[in-house]
Parts: sequence; C-alpha cells; structure tokens
Amino acid sequence: MTTTTKPGGEGRIQVTSEELQKTVDTSKWFPQDVKIPPQARTLLEQYSGFAPDEVLSHVVDLRARAFQTWPYPCIGQLRFLELTAAAHPSYPDILSRLKSGQTFLDAGCCLGQDLRKLLFDGAPSSALLYGMDIESAFFDLGYELFRDREKMQATFLATDLTKTNIPSIESLKNSIDVISTQSLFHLFTLDDQKTVAKHLVMLTKAKPGSLIVGRQVGTRKAGVHKGMAENTAVFAHNADSLSQFWEDVGAATSTKWKVVPQVEEAPERVRKQTWAPEDVMILTYTVTRQ
Repeated sequence: MTTTTKPGGEGRIQVTSEELQKTVDTSKWFPQDVKIPPQARTLLEQYSGFAPDEVLSHVVDLRARAFQTWPYPCIGQLRFLELTAAAHPSYPDILSRLKSGQTFLDAGCCLGQDLRKLLFDGAPSSALLYGMDIESAFFDLGYELFRDREKMQATFLATDLTKTNIPSIESLKNSIDVISTQSLFHLFTLDDQKTVAKHLVMLTKAKPGSLIVGRQVGTRKAGVHKGMAENTAVFAHNADSLSQFWEDVGAATSTKWKVVPQVEEAPERVRKQTWAPEDVMILTYTVTRQ
C-alpha cells in the first residue's frame, strides 16, 4: 500500500491493487528468472515437507497467484522469501521470549513467512502468534505455500492499520510482547505512519521491555518521496527522523520508547527500482518500551 491525497486534500485513501495495475507497468516487478533463497528452500523442505524438486514449481505457482492479488515488488521479486525478520539483530532475543511464553505479532505479515520461520527455529507450536495484513487472501495463500493449514495455530487478522478506529483489534489491547514490522512503515505518509504506530503501541503490553522491531527502506535525508504508483507519496526516514518519530508517538500515547536504529547500504535490486531515491538505504530498528 502507498497513500495518496484525495482531490481537494481531504485526507488519504489507500491505493488498491487495481489502481496500481492501471498506473504502473507491474510486469517489471515479476522477473521470469526465479531463484529460491537458501533459507526459504530449507524452510519449505524441512518445515513444509516438500521434496527438493517440488519447491521451484510450487513457489512459481504461488507467486503468480499472490501477484494477481497484490502486484507489489515484494511479491513478484520473491522478497517475501528472504525471511528478513530472522536477520534482525533482535531475532535471538525474540525466539527466547517466545520460548518463555511471550506473545508475537507480525504487522504486515504478507504470507506469514516469518511466523513459519519462527516455528521452524524453535518457537513452540503453542506460542501465541498473530499476523496482520490488509489483504486476507494472503493468509490462505500462506497456508498453501507452507502446506500447514492443519498445524499452523497462528491467528490472522485482515486489518488496515492506517484507519483511525479498528474495533477488530481492541481485544488484543495491551497483550503483545513483541511486534515485527518488516517493510511496513515505508509504505505510508508520515501521518499514516503515526496512525499505524499508535495502534501498535496500544497493542503492546504496558510495561518496560515490550518490543517493536523492523526493517524498512529509508533515505540519508529524511523526507517525502514518490510512491510506487502515480500521484502517491511516502515518507522515508533516516536514523535521526526515526528517533524523533518515536518520541512524537510516545508523546501522543503517553509512553516512552528507546530507539536503536542501524543504517545499511541498500542492495542493488533496491537501488535499481524506478521509485528508489538516489540516497536510498536500509534502516533496521529496535524500539523498546521504557
């Protein structure tokens, strides 16, 4: 999702899959040369039980159907199989927390790949795991991708976190220990980012140590940039603006957060995207409730 301003400037609306396809040649995000990342292949073979020679055709089929549902680069370019949550500096701590009975939410979970990786890496099957995404079709596609409909016990919720009021998540208020936000905030305007963050703060347990972690596209100079579709705009952070962002969110929610950002060079595939600013980089963060 990216956001755009309604005519007359009255608020923002979400760009639908259909609108994206009308304004952008999404075929450029659907390369024919498909390579399965080693970690994803291991997960599909050892967690899901696919034979090695089944993996490629299975992934290609699921990718095509997921791309029809939401034609984003992360789907067409198989970036969802990079399992970025497992590379986060806090991942060992998150696994330890889940083994001790803490709760976990993947906000913007896509096909739920990071939830499966957690289970494969030792999170107990009884762990309280939640996944949220705006597109409910992703949940069924995730069950198909990982062939685990009968054993996967996570709860999936179709949720637009940019909405001001979301009654469907009220039951989770103050119940989540760790929230993962992989490739989520960079999809939105600054105002929408703040709305999303306020919801996430509401979901975290109201005690020191609750975590919000993630990874997103940023820029060396924070500011507004063109989104993936025409007439759309998103806000890209740098380390300083991200720290200020969480200070502002804390003030708005009467909470305090410690932000530990890390800046990495953007990989070539990101730098080559037509929407990528010249100073694009990758921003990883751990935000801890104080």
